[in-house]
Amino acid sequence: MKIFNQIGILLGVWAAGEVVSQFIKNIINIPGSILGMIILFLLLQFKIISEEKIKDVADFLLGNMGIFFIPAGVSLIQSLGLIKENAILLLSCIILINIAVMIGSGISVEFMIKLKEKKQAKSQQEIA
Repeated sequence: MKIFNQIGILLGVWAAGEVVSQFIKNIINIPGSILGMIILFLLLQFKIISEEKIKDVADFLLGNMGIFFIPAGVSLIQSLGLIKENAILLLSCIILINIAVMIGSGISVEFMIKLKEKKQAKSQQEIA
């Protein structure tokens, strides 16, 4: 019975995301599943739902996540002709995006290190 309750909670949150998505689709088009994840995050963050109430089903779904990628893989196989036609464009996009992510990550890390050093220096000055 516990598993059914956990599935019910997750399905309810997903359904709430779908409902919210339908209400705001004229303003911004966000999929209901994404809104459901945001709602679930907020419910967990503000302790409205405790982690224990969905832990078993969430662990099962995370442990078997690979199964959910099978349809996407099949879809890619069906689109091999389209991928071959645009291989150079796809590869150049992948390379440029990876470079941009590496640069952005490096800049972010450097900024956080400098911020941490400033905080440490400030706290040492307050101690002295």
